[in-house]
Amino acid sequence: MTDTVSRNAVTIAQLELACRHTEEMMAAGVTENMAIRTLELFVDVYAKLHIGGAASPHHVDDVKLWSVDALRLRNRMPNAKPRSHFRVEHGTPRRAFARTVLNLYQKNDLSRKTMAELIEREYKLAVITLKQDRRLNRIARSKKFDTPEERWAAAGIEF
Repeated sequence: MTDTVSRNAVTIAQLELACRHTEEMMAAGVTENMAIRTLELFVDVYAKLHIGGAASPHHVDDVKLWSVDALRLRNRMPNAKPRSHFRVEHGTPRRAFARTVLNLYQKNDLSRKTMAELIEREYKLAVITLKQDRRLNRIARSKKFDTPEERWAAAGIEF
């Protein structure tokens, strides 16, 4: 088997470019909400490829960590349409994760090593139910906790 690199693989140089773009857009008066979106996408793809995923959008079948409730629902309804019952959840909200990468860039500390450490510490994906997603949104929609596990626990999501 040969290793292949996705044509959509994001490099550190491209992350740096997205960070500069974010800064330039905000300096030009664009809100952070709009300016940081490209960086969010690039960071998510970089992290997903780093953990062995594909550059394609997240799908429940590609995620190993499932909440207890999501597993129960899947067992009860094995043919359930994923989008009608489940959600792939980022343990660290994508915006918060992108801000951390931007901070590394601003400190001139953005590298493959620091990204690998950040991904190991903060980039966790899990499948949760839509009910759990609503509860998480009420409690910590975009709030970053020390760990993804603490964030999920705050919403009563068990794994």
